[in-house]
Amino acid sequence: MAAAALCSTWLCAACYAQSVTIVNSGSTNAGGFQIVIEKSGNAEYTQRPRRIAPDKEETPKTVRKAVPESLTKALYDDVSAAHPLASLPSSGCMKSASFGTRLTVRFGEDESPDLSCGDGGNAKMRALIRDTNQIVKIFREP
Repeated sequence: MAAAALCSTWLCAACYAQSVTIVNSGSTNAGGFQIVIEKSGNAEYTQRPRRIAPDKEETPKTVRKAVPESLTKALYDDVSAAHPLASLPSSGCMKSASFGTRLTVRFGEDESPDLSCGDGGNAKMRALIRDTNQIVKIFREP
C-alpha cells in the first residue's frame, strides 16, 4: 500500500517521514513528549518517560487532536522556508543537568536546533518557535 494511502487514516509509522514532529527531549527528572502533525492537521501527542530510571509502571499517554488548518499550514510553510532545519543558527543556552530539556522540530531526518534557546534574531527560528508553542498549547489545554 502506498504511503499516501496510508496517511488517509490517523497517524501511522509510514507517514512520520512525511509529517512534522515536535520533540521535547525530557530530562533526568521530567518526561518529554512528541507531537506528530500530519498535513491534514491530524496530530498525535505521545508522552515520553524520563531519560534516567523511568517509572516501570508508567505507560506512555497518547492523545489525538486536530490542529487548526491555518496553524498546520503555517507550520508546514515555516518548516519549508527554514529547510534545511539543521542549518538554522543555534543560539545555545545554559540548562540544568537534571531539568534541562531540548525542544526541536523534525521533518524526516532533518532536525532544528533547540528552539527553547530562543531565535537568536533569526526570523525563520522565530516562526518555528511561534508555531511549536501554539501547537504544544493545544495539547496542554484540557
